[in-house]
Amino acid sequence: MYRFSNTVIGFLNLLTLLASIPIIGAGLWMARSSTTCANFLQTPLLVIGFIVLVISLAGFIGACFHVACALWFYLVIMLLLIVALLGLTIFGFGVTSKGGGVEVPGRSYSEYHLTDYSPWLKKRIQDPRYWNTIKNCILGSKTCDKLASWTPLDYMQNDMSPLQVQIIISFKLLA
Repeated sequence: MYRFSNTVIGFLNLLTLLASIPIIGAGLWMARSSTTCANFLQTPLLVIGFIVLVISLAGFIGACFHVACALWFYLVIMLLLIVALLGLTIFGFGVTSKGGGVEVPGRSYSEYHLTDYSPWLKKRIQDPRYWNTIKNCILGSKTCDKLASWTPLDYMQNDMSPLQVQIIISFKLLA
């Protein structure tokens, strides 16, 4: 039974080790791009890719070659990752708990109000530096170019929420 569980752990870690290679590759591929969006995502992708690579390698070596210290490292890091993800999930629910949205009659979307969310999220969203990064990302992607010729009727026919319309109008004024 011990040998079987080590084989399963080794195989699963080999799969995650192989899965980390495309993640790292995507981060390196984004280094070629000069857009704000790609630069924003490049570092997190590389960090996640290398963390998964190191953890998987430790688990694989520990399980397949019976290296106890590698397995202990693997188990401790996995415990810390699980606790961190649990904390992040609880935090996410905490800051968005009251912001479920209100249905809008005749539309397929819900209306969301900033007042329904936590004070931390309100402060974060109202920070101009936060929106400058997003604005540069959207403007750099040329998303707004095709919307420049839209009429108000086009906005209604494309079933956009009032928030989406407001954002597009704001970007048209800034561009």
